[in-house]
Amino acid sequence: MMNLEFKRHNAFTNDVIIVDGFWGGGKSVVTSIVGSLDGVEKKKVDGIYEYLCIAHSVGKVSDDMAKTLLRIYADHTQYNNLIGREVNLRWSDDTGLQNNPGSLSYFGRLFHKGGDSVIEVINSKNLALLIASHGLLSVSNLLFEAYGSRLKLIEVVRHPVHLFHNVHEYTASFERAREFTLSFDHKGAKIPWFAATWADEFVESSVADRALLSISRIQKSVIDLIDSLAKSDKPLLVLAFEQAVIDPTATIGALDAFLDRTSTKRTKRVLKQQSLPRTQISAGKSTSSFSFVSKSSSTEEEIYSQIVKSIESLASKKAIQEFREAIKNYNARWASPLTELESLWSK
Repeated sequence: MMNLEFKRHNAFTNDVIIVDGFWGGGKSVVTSIVGSLDGVEKKKVDGIYEYLCIAHSVGKVSDDMAKTLLRIYADHTQYNNLIGREVNLRWSDDTGLQNNPGSLSYFGRLFHKGGDSVIEVINSKNLALLIASHGLLSVSNLLFEAYGSRLKLIEVVRHPVHLFHNVHEYTASFERAREFTLSFDHKGAKIPWFAATWADEFVESSVADRALLSISRIQKSVIDLIDSLAKSDKPLLVLAFEQAVIDPTATIGALDAFLDRTSTKRTKRVLKQQSLPRTQISAGKSTSSFSFVSKSSSTEEEIYSQIVKSIESLASKKAIQEFREAIKNYNARWASPLTELESLWSK
């Protein structure tokens, strides 16, 4: 067989918007806002984008195959969107009808006959595909190569302390069958792809230490990539969750400018659904069993203190030390009302 390269011919030209971030990092808030903007399709959570980028980054998938599959998958998904094949009828899902303004209009598409005219509409109106992903930024080079100017990558960052409960629950249930993170086998142990360089340490660590180290080390790789991309012309918008929920108007402005799209009447509905703006950062709604939410009657200091006490009772001093360094780095870049609460840690 000849050594032929795979290639996606006649690819669509519409935008591909990917909103990335930590588990529990606040992507649902940002994707809901983005999904309310003019010409953006309802959000979709699909691990294939993560899987292909991860597999390619470690040499398990060839360059031409990975880029071709990404292009085909994005285009196929958007075609399916426009003819009603992507309607999620599960009411409470983050991608379901309740959490996607205007989703009822998708029912009308169930009777669309399909065909090439759909593609003409997608391209001429630049109807954007909206994807939510987890921890994709550190292996995102492939996305820029695959989609070129079509790609609009948004990274949502969140204060490490407010990530702890969610990531702790994630690591605690990491062995369950319903856990679909791409993982390696290391001496018979299951290792998440992002911990490949510290596999032995991951195996030997407690659940709490795994959570703290995962947050600290993924955040470092995210910051390194943000700094690297800042030196290029690649389209990346970084949004701090705390700022997004305290001042959603500024966030909407940043999104409008970055995506070259305008807010709609659905945007106001999203703000109400997501309790925006907030006086208490984490007092939103739960989007999964792992979601970290708090009561609006609690103060930021009370919430922060409770999480700190939990961490100090569960984790090792070494892991806490590295975690606190991650907090310091986060605060230096994305100051918020949480920045002033460092004194709540034991000395």
